[in-house]
Amino acid sequence: MTSEPIQLTLRAAALIRGMIFDGELLPGEKLRQVELAERIGVSRSPLREALRTLESEGLLTYEMNRGYMVARLEPSEVAELYHMRALLEHELMRTISRPDRDVLDVLEKHNETMMAAIKQEDIAEIMRANRDFHFTIFELSPMKQFRQEIARLWQLCEGYRPHWWWHMPDAAARIDREHKQIIRTLRRFDLERLIELCDAHRVGGHQGIRLGVSTPDPSRRLQ
Repeated sequence: MTSEPIQLTLRAAALIRGMIFDGELLPGEKLRQVELAERIGVSRSPLREALRTLESEGLLTYEMNRGYMVARLEPSEVAELYHMRALLEHELMRTISRPDRDVLDVLEKHNETMMAAIKQEDIAEIMRANRDFHFTIFELSPMKQFRQEIARLWQLCEGYRPHWWWHMPDAAARIDREHKQIIRTLRRFDLERLIELCDAHRVGGHQGIRLGVSTPDPSRRLQ
């Protein structure tokens, strides 16, 4: 494979991955390759390679005579992913460096962006801002392999996350409060308290998934 097809494959994989993360493609949804190739602007050959790549990452599944679909996890499997996240994030958080004022400002901005997106019911922007908030903190750690594995686990959960806050009372207020508590604790650099807050925040997200639609129906899209 020459350099240009490789780049097209990487681009196609990144675009489809983003569509899954942003809730444009839902768990269990069948991928129609002709439509998808036109949508992301690539030919069928790099698209097929991209689909194989995403299958290897666990984001897609393939069934004979049905083709590729967005992976659909059982609630017990989502719970396993959250447990794995907790174990890795605990260790990573103990190694972060003290953030400077610029990092704290960035975290506040990501939270403000997320709150504004919730008011607009902009699922894709909510997801992006939330990821940016948490991974800004993770980037304070030198543990690159941990960060990469945590990112992979987030990816596998991401298709289930767009639905949970619509099923919890006062979800936006709770998220805003918890994010601000995390920022204040980072400013004090109290790592033990920070881990406690992040644990509670993660558990709240997982409870929301269980209260919401654990396996979303692709025919019922959020607008």
